[in-house]
Amino acid sequence: MPKARAKAGEQKAGNGRGSLDLLPSGRYRWRITVGLKPDGTPIRKSGTEATEKDAWAAMTQAQADHLRGGVAAPDRVTLSEWLDRWLEGKRSSLAVKTHHNYRKLIDLHIAPRLGRKRLQDVRPADLRALYTALGAAGLTDTQRQTHNILHGAFSEALRLELVMRDPTAVIRPQPVRRDAPQEEKALTAEEVAALLPALQASRWGLVFEFMLHTGLRRGEACGLKWAHVDIEAGTIRIIENLVTVGGKSQISTPKTAKSARRVHLSSEALDCLRRQQAVQDLERTALSPGQPVPGHEKGYERKRIWQDTGYVFTGISGVRLLPDKLKRYLEVFCKKARVRQVTVHGLRHTHASLMLRRGVPLEVVSQKLGHSRPSFTADVYRTVYQSEHEEWAIGLSDLLSGRKFSVN
Repeated sequence: MPKARAKAGEQKAGNGRGSLDLLPSGRYRWRITVGLKPDGTPIRKSGTEATEKDAWAAMTQAQADHLRGGVAAPDRVTLSEWLDRWLEGKRSSLAVKTHHNYRKLIDLHIAPRLGRKRLQDVRPADLRALYTALGAAGLTDTQRQTHNILHGAFSEALRLELVMRDPTAVIRPQPVRRDAPQEEKALTAEEVAALLPALQASRWGLVFEFMLHTGLRRGEACGLKWAHVDIEAGTIRIIENLVTVGGKSQISTPKTAKSARRVHLSSEALDCLRRQQAVQDLERTALSPGQPVPGHEKGYERKRIWQDTGYVFTGISGVRLLPDKLKRYLEVFCKKARVRQVTVHGLRHTHASLMLRRGVPLEVVSQKLGHSRPSFTADVYRTVYQSEHEEWAIGLSDLLSGRKFSVN
């Protein structure tokens, strides 16, 4: 049987060299078979270019990429499919809460917009559109977190030669211009001095006081057990982290490898622990089985009895505190003390900023907080207070004098 003639405008270059089509638009479409899949199915690549020369170059590049292993055999895998595989592979190295948050971000923001695109077809322009949409919705933190997920997934795909380039390497979320200055995350020394009496006057305030003393994360404070406390040595060990995932609390490992640490306590932090110990002793006695219940006849059985869970900071009956429930208590204390509202995590920022203001070495503060590197502590957790700017308003003549300055 005679071979079919080539269509008008089509150039064939022989077996294995592909073909070109001149399209009505004036562009050139190239097609080439670069190899075979394990089942014998041809692996075909195609694309369009503005000129014939560019089309031949693209076709040659596709063939060269395949010869050096650059083209993924399952080249129809979608971004959603790859993100599922990538995230499952990261499960053992991510904290439970982090894995849950990644899954949520993928399902809410990445998959609906880009999930059906082939992994190899995701372009920088696609990411720019995604980041712009998130920024327009005011989700600036989500922008950054989404980029981190995509960057990790595409970096792994590039290492495995599933893609030829990483679109996240050239596109990052654009900073959002803010018309008004952001409110500081950390409380000032004056605000802490006003807040402390309100915290110390309530059994519910001790956990917040302890977080100000130590800079612990809320999950670390809620997950702290008496077995991890050494009063005589003045230390605690951070080896567990209480997190809430899908509305349920569970014990997880510390957030990062550096987060598992030993923290040395000040005398005031130790006093806070002793007061918490006394509170639990009182509540344990009052809620023990067989204790008389005021307002009820003799023999009335108490419905809520003490549970010895071993946690340092607990509810009245000994059950562990849930990290996500702390916010409402802190709001009440801030309102009572007439200081501006601060997040629970803001207490950690406060501890770091006050320590650094007093001249504690950055490396010490960073290790105490369980950060992976001091630069992260300085960039994210250090608040430079207005009072510091005022104190360090030094005249030029003083700078030229060569004298050393110190601010108390």
